[in-house]
Amino acid sequence: MRGPLKNARPVVWIPFTLVAAALAACAPAPAPTATSSSVPTNTPFPMATATPTPTPARSATPMPEPPTLVPTSTPNLALTITHIKMIDTTTGWAEGRLGIEEETRILRTADGGETWSDVSPDTGQDNSGSFFLDAQLAWVFAGYGGPAWRTQDGGQSWVSLEGSPWWQDEIWFNDGQHGWKVNGEAFGMSFPGYDIDSFSTTQDGGQTWEAAIPPTGGGFPFLAFPDERTAWVIWGGKRAAMEGWANLGVPIRVLTTSDGAETWTSRMLPLPAETFTVETEYEGNYLGGGGNCTFISPVYSSTAIWKAALTCETKSWMYSSANQGKTWIISPMPAGLYADIQFINPTVGWLFVLDWDDRQGRLYQTTDGGQSWTLLKRTGWMDVEFSFVDAQRGWAVACTETLCYNFDAVFALVKTSDGGQTWQTLEPRLIP
Repeated sequence: MRGPLKNARPVVWIPFTLVAAALAACAPAPAPTATSSSVPTNTPFPMATATPTPTPARSATPMPEPPTLVPTSTPNLALTITHIKMIDTTTGWAEGRLGIEEETRILRTADGGETWSDVSPDTGQDNSGSFFLDAQLAWVFAGYGGPAWRTQDGGQSWVSLEGSPWWQDEIWFNDGQHGWKVNGEAFGMSFPGYDIDSFSTTQDGGQTWEAAIPPTGGGFPFLAFPDERTAWVIWGGKRAAMEGWANLGVPIRVLTTSDGAETWTSRMLPLPAETFTVETEYEGNYLGGGGNCTFISPVYSSTAIWKAALTCETKSWMYSSANQGKTWIISPMPAGLYADIQFINPTVGWLFVLDWDDRQGRLYQTTDGGQSWTLLKRTGWMDVEFSFVDAQRGWAVACTETLCYNFDAVFALVKTSDGGQTWQTLEPRLIP
């Protein structure tokens, strides 16, 4: 799920000062954004065995073959994809809207994103969140505090999860049974923060949840869940952003658990050598040297390799750990506060950075784990969500508007077959 805890780059994708103004008039809960950090296990569909056609008798008159029925799209209703998670080169899930409706649809494709089927559960409420694990397994949450549903057959049928209301802000499943849930509430304008109200785990696919010890800290947590027993969190305190000012509180801590959140270990996160501490008399200390900053976490998270990104206005860095956060390798990366990153393995990844001044996005690729980056192209995108399935083939939902959170913002579904050097715009169609 695209959650604010894993990627605190605001889902509105505009400077924090504009975000703060919007938050003052809206509900305080942060909107989710996130990207999946590792490639899920693909569950292939069962293949039907063809029945041989019997040879007709010599005296029989052959009957003409019936025409092949081609599914047609729903007329006069444009399909807008707002979130995508491809599982392999043909199968994937998405969230989207149909026509001018505000209702979020749960969608599934079997032809690489050309056509989509509406497989939304009949919840009676808008689908406020989702988590797509593989080709068969998915979870959908209908409204804050509303019911949750699970499918195990690619959306053909859904089962209601009757446990306590899922006031979810962050949901993650490692497999069909084991998962994590974080509930919290954002607060503050000058000093925005995030209180974790509850932290829990499930062993039965979300039917029931057991309370666990939450990671303690202040500011905003950036969480990752490599397996059913392991989690890691970066706590980064913030104050309201003003262009060019330091706003990320220091020191920054990394908390890790390897026993399902029964205990946590806290360590200081090392800071890049180019940065310094800005000391204030009343407001605490902040990270200087890059202007406004935030984390994108996880960039990649497995039991062996952890990656996070510290993105700032004028400088940015990639963090990599091969020993579960005990030590980190810090590598410079192209600068930009508004960024999106996806790694498909510990070495191959893509980075989008928005140049806010000229309203242009820059797309980079790395093949050495983030130690170096190659500029692939400049784009007209203001923001993008990647969904690569291998080193060559990937999809993305790109926003071309200044205010990407507006209902009428323009989104494009695009596809690449050459690692991101060129992109084809798809026209998604809804089929029965």
